[in-house]
Amino acid sequence: MNKRRERKIFLLMLIFAATAFPSTAQESDTGETTETLENDETWDYDENEDIADGESEDGENEDEEDGNANLPITTNWGGGPLTGYTRGDQTFTISLGVLFPLFFVSKSGDPLENKIFVGGAGSLAYTYFLNPNLFIGGLLQGSFSQTLGKNFLYLIPIGFTAGYQFVMWNRFEFPFSITVGGMTEQYLTYNGYWIFFKPQASAFYRFNSDWSFGLNVAWWLVPQWTNEPERDASGNFLELTLSARYHF
Repeated sequence: MNKRRERKIFLLMLIFAATAFPSTAQESDTGETTETLENDETWDYDENEDIADGESEDGENEDEEDGNANLPITTNWGGGPLTGYTRGDQTFTISLGVLFPLFFVSKSGDPLENKIFVGGAGSLAYTYFLNPNLFIGGLLQGSFSQTLGKNFLYLIPIGFTAGYQFVMWNRFEFPFSITVGGMTEQYLTYNGYWIFFKPQASAFYRFNSDWSFGLNVAWWLVPQWTNEPERDASGNFLELTLSARYHF
């Protein structure tokens, strides 16, 4: 009996071993293979991706850097000496400064008493170049001055301008012009309309292709002709202004 039981137990152990160990080995082999494949795939993927990403990022960065470094920048200003203008060039000028009443004379040439103090002046001017030197344009100006009686005299000229511009040393420009037109004079309740002449000399420094800045010296000649010849007179003013000129 004992021998039979031992045989049965031994057979049962063999059957259990035969059924248990193969599945364990298979699971072990499968696990190792899977792990190896996963590791291999992961390694291959990381290496390739790192290389691909590195090349892609470097390529994009290099392209971007090259692109930024080679952006087309165009300008009409080289920063060197000026050579002149061409037909169709235009400017718009804003000027502000002071107006000095110099002297007044009668029709016979006798000096008249000056009852006007130093005042302010401002203007807007437009010019159009016919060639590198000749230009035409228009002027709208205004000024105010206080009188001896603590009142204000307002002069508002408007006129046609013609001139010649010299382009000389480096970036400096020297335009000369004369403006002829009419002027409104306002003092208290009085309104008068007179002829206006204004020769002007200027010096501008060309800051860049769009802007230049300068100084103007101008002479105002304002003859006044009335119905009473003995009251005719001429006023003479000196104008000093600073200007900003836009080129287009």
